[in-house]
Amino acid sequence: MKKFLFAFLLVISFSFASEIKWYSFEEGLKKAQKENKLILMDIYAQWCHWCNVIENTTYRDKSVISIIEKNYIPVRVDAEKYPDINKKYNQGGLPTTVILTSKGEILWGSGRYISPEDMVKLLKYFISLPDKEIKQIAERNKLRKEAFLKRFSKKIRKKQIDHKVIKKTFRYVDLKFDEEYGGFIGAPKFPIDELPYFLMLYALFDNDIAYKMVKKTLDGYSRIIDPVEGGIYRYSTTEYWTHPHYEKLLKDQGEITILFFNGYSFTQDKKYKEYALSLVDFALNKLYDPEKNLFYNSQGADIVDEHGTILMSGEEFFPKGKEERETVVSILGYGPNIEKSIYFSTNALMSNALFYAYAYTEEEKYKDIALKTLESVLKNGLTEEGVKYAPDIKKYYLHTQVYTLEAVLTAYQITGNIFYLETAKKLVDILLKKYYSHKTKIFTDKDNVGLSFDHISFVDDLINLNYRVSKQLYKLSLFTGENRFKEIADETIKRLPAKANLSVALAYYLYLNPPLALHVIGNSVNTNIKTFKVFPFWAFSHFIPLKDKERIKNLGYKAEKGIFICNPVVCFKRIDEKDNFQKEVFNILKSYREMKEGI
Repeated sequence: MKKFLFAFLLVISFSFASEIKWYSFEEGLKKAQKENKLILMDIYAQWCHWCNVIENTTYRDKSVISIIEKNYIPVRVDAEKYPDINKKYNQGGLPTTVILTSKGEILWGSGRYISPEDMVKLLKYFISLPDKEIKQIAERNKLRKEAFLKRFSKKIRKKQIDHKVIKKTFRYVDLKFDEEYGGFIGAPKFPIDELPYFLMLYALFDNDIAYKMVKKTLDGYSRIIDPVEGGIYRYSTTEYWTHPHYEKLLKDQGEITILFFNGYSFTQDKKYKEYALSLVDFALNKLYDPEKNLFYNSQGADIVDEHGTILMSGEEFFPKGKEERETVVSILGYGPNIEKSIYFSTNALMSNALFYAYAYTEEEKYKDIALKTLESVLKNGLTEEGVKYAPDIKKYYLHTQVYTLEAVLTAYQITGNIFYLETAKKLVDILLKKYYSHKTKIFTDKDNVGLSFDHISFVDDLINLNYRVSKQLYKLSLFTGENRFKEIADETIKRLPAKANLSVALAYYLYLNPPLALHVIGNSVNTNIKTFKVFPFWAFSHFIPLKDKERIKNLGYKAEKGIFICNPVVCFKRIDEKDNFQKEVFNILKSYREMKEGI
């Protein structure tokens, strides 16, 4: 092993960093206009394996470098640092390569790795085109985009909520479902959290057949958890959930942690709880900065040096055991790259996941770090414009606001601290003022409130965020008794495209089979933790002390001890501490199906 690594280091010591002088997007655009040149844009992420490969091969090829230097303005954009540019120009994957006019208009793009040979052909082709043809290509692409956005604008007109959309979504899922390995058939396979959530609700409200699909999918996701260090890899390159791409993103750790905890509540299979904890613990061990009380963004797929040279690929490193990994790191002097960028959006997600970890284990360390992380996000990020994207990036995006709102409401549920409930209401006020189109009734990025689609190429992401903010508005309505929050959510749900889409189907379930609230009045905070983990995805618990008589009155109750299970329309039952919370909640949720069938 040591001899092999020594030889390997001798080889890489003669490799050279990219000779290309990359410009930022703004600098490159100005320079391209001044020199009347085409732009070659490379959109990458520090964690991305194929971004490392294209850097070490294509962009270090002498022929490629020569053509770029003479004929193009090279622009490089970090997809994580500049999500607005990424959304506008990303071609469906990373690395994304885009050929642009000097004005920034798209001529051609690809979201895949491009070899040196193919890159040479591509670059030569576009510089061979006359100006007239360049303008025609740009105009055709512009018209194509405008036509798509026009169709989308029509789809977000107000409509009746119809259960047929949920049925249609399940038929699509059933048709594409991998019965042997879980998830959707084919490859690559990503651990999409919406799929198991949709199947959980479908099993509760429509058909028991989806129950097995939930377990099969969660089991599939578990196969791309690192058995040595924990943490979930980004995706599988095969249909069998094997041969993963080895990057580990903070976003995935946060979201899939919460999914596995809900999977445990739904199935009562303890292995899902263990999977969840392995993700949380990886994030704490590898990505957490205790001095800043914040998390770094990712662990990369490969071992690279400071010049971006690949010292060892993830395919070689991650299949090794613990001791072999330690030996490699010792010899190379590098481990898998930790991207030390900090984004408030993903930190809010991780804070949320840590609150879940505390609820399911009652280990104080998880709650302590969750509170510290959330405090850092709010103290350093929250302004009158919302929560900014990063400590050093004063830009504001919808997803940052939504993830923070989710974390703040979970903090309220776990601690009972009214500060977090008031902060949630403040965030919603900002969302409505800065991120909500009163014309279209949907939420968009701050600069798109008039529904300019300039920065929305990820339409599915927009739909998902509108579902997620609607769910938090339902939660806030249940916790405060203020129906205005639910009314805004309902208007938003009615605008979502009535198509077979997991986020749309989940939003429709909000409207047709609304979540429950467990109002824990005058009991211990410990009782509130027990009710929280019944099924936090669709049963929201919160604690109100008996002395808070005004809040109890606003919710329509007397100031007396009890646990009330309600949805936004009706209260189903009053229970107490000796009752089986799990059984009571799931019986009520299952009764939705009976009520529907009885109509």
